[in-house]
Amino acid sequence: MKRATNHGFTLVETMLVLCLVGVMASMAAPPFFRYLASTELATQTDRMVADMQYARSLSVSNAQILRFSVTAAGYRLTNPLTGVVIRESTFSHGLNLDRNQTADFFPWGMANQAVFSLHGNAGTKQITLLPTGLVEVQ
Repeated sequence: MKRATNHGFTLVETMLVLCLVGVMASMAAPPFFRYLASTELATQTDRMVADMQYARSLSVSNAQILRFSVTAAGYRLTNPLTGVVIRESTFSHGLNLDRNQTADFFPWGMANQAVFSLHGNAGTKQITLLPTGLVEVQ
């Protein structure tokens, strides 16, 4: 006669493994959420810088003044003479700018100097628009 052997895990062993996985997940969660917040801040900063560079090149190529306006919730690129909105972006939850500002891009490549501070849960990024029309990030 053959004797039946049990293969598998007991309920206690399974619960112990699940508890260990839960403890490890709870230890990994805070660094993961900090990583997500810093990535979101960096991505939005890069997008805003790219849109400012686009505004400068579009202003030069079309020989027209373009206005870059920011609010706490986002920014907008418009033609101040016609009021046409060329590009608009709103920030994701948790990101905002410290104050409302405008900067004009001129057809000869120059711009109004401005400093924009983008705040998020992961810190602050400072975007500087130089009078030459170039954009720097600190």
